[in-house]
Amino acid sequence: MRGLGPPLSVAVFAVVVSLTACHTEFDPCDELAFREFPDTSAAITAILDEVGPAKVYAVGEYHPTRATSGQRSPLSRFTGDIMDLLVPRSRHLVVETWLDEDCAAAGRQIRKEVQDATGRPPSTGTEIEALVMRSRKNKLETHGLPMTCIEHGSLLDPTGRVDFLRLLELVTEKLGATARSLVSDDRAVIVYGGALHNDLYPRWPLADLSYAQGLQKDLGGGVVELDLVVPEVVAPMQMVRLDDWFPLLGRAAPDRVIVWERGPASYVVILPAKDLLTAAVAKPRPDPYD
Repeated sequence: MRGLGPPLSVAVFAVVVSLTACHTEFDPCDELAFREFPDTSAAITAILDEVGPAKVYAVGEYHPTRATSGQRSPLSRFTGDIMDLLVPRSRHLVVETWLDEDCAAAGRQIRKEVQDATGRPPSTGTEIEALVMRSRKNKLETHGLPMTCIEHGSLLDPTGRVDFLRLLELVTEKLGATARSLVSDDRAVIVYGGALHNDLYPRWPLADLSYAQGLQKDLGGGVVELDLVVPEVVAPMQMVRLDDWFPLLGRAAPDRVIVWERGPASYVVILPAKDLLTAAVAKPRPDPYD
């Protein structure tokens, strides 16, 4: 749920940076120490072998919008290509959604406003249901975020509209508390949500919106961050142009998965692109002075 955009001046600077990414004279990709794998399974397997036993797999996605709804979403890719690799090491799955309907009317209003504000495609609900069904088939105990009617009400401002900052704060609190309550000594907890809340190394203004950083401290380690990047989904997003991994998007291809380690136990996984066209967004334009 990376809904906080950069200031205009920062966004303009980010675009300028993106246009010179991977330039022939200085290739920032060379400094990122990335790895390439032939498919998603090989990439995730390598990461799991590298990190060893974990307590929490903090999986985050960059949410698709209606404009990118024709592409295979990160959620569907997680369900179909990644979750089965985590199942043998895990007992619980926590999903960033409300699975109960005790406050149905308020819940529907909040979901509608969030969907309208973020442009989330209607298919998201169906994909969450598919994830839950797959997890139960794999005998994972599946958990949504428990929400009381009072908490639902606390998300509405005096005009009856959703207070989105409070929503982000509450989601962060719920993800952290739910995961913490399920951690055991034998197998891990999988947490699936937005690529804002699972940051082990969050930017300063967004630190309070990460459950993973606090959880890592409370548990004394054992939290693994996996950020799933679908090239077609993130390509239109101006905000990702500020991320260190953005130049690597210029290497996205159908037969390639790119893994970059942001820090210990923190991985950005650029999943296979639909075609080679998406990579152009991070490639340099010809220099007219060359």
